Amino acid sequence: MDASKKTAPGSGAPSSFVPFGKQSEDEQIAQLIKLFDLDPVLRTTEVIAVTGDTRTDFYARQDPTNALFDPAYPEPIGGRRSGRASRRYWTVDILRWRIHQATSGSR
Repeated sequence: MDASKKTAPGSGAPSSFVPFGKQSEDEQIAQLIKLFDLDPVLRTTEVIAVTGDTRTDFYARQDPTNALFDPAYPEPIGGRRSGRASRRYWTVDILRWRIHQATSGSR
């Protein structure tokens, strides 16, 4: 049987399934946003949940004096500190950073 004509069990139609790792970064991000019903902007607690970091690691990645500092970590909206407002992050930036971490072998 030709591998390009595989069908899902019981569907009768050719499968258009593409493994997550074979998708483009933009397709992966779109799929994650849809799958987890994410808002375009995330609060700190949501970023921690999405990245799987601990709260300590989350803040350490943004602190230049810490060993875990990651200069590629997305900046909060409005700069490093946005006054008294809670810090928020673009969902796309967080997911793009996390995908890069996963594909580069970093934690």
